[in-house]
Amino acid sequence: MTDAGSTHAAEGDEHGHPHLPPPSFAPISVALSLAVLFVGFLSQVRDTVGPTMWLVGLLGLIAAGATWARGARREYLELPEEGEH
Repeated sequence: MTDAGSTHAAEGDEHGHPHLPPPSFAPISVALSLAVLFVGFLSQVRDTVGPTMWLVGLLGLIAAGATWARGARREYLELPEEGEH
């Protein structure tokens, strides 16, 4: 059984504020890259610029995903240790 006060401290800072990630363009970049990738599969586009759109979408998806993962890892490594306040 845990105390309600300790739960707030574990989820946020010492004042009980929740932890929020910093602003990032990575999620919208992933969404736009997926949109470009999937538009390349449309039959009207597939025959003309489809492969180019697939390549651009896939490269954008890889770059945005790597950027998002790198930012999340950096944020995780900056978190305080379990007993540290």
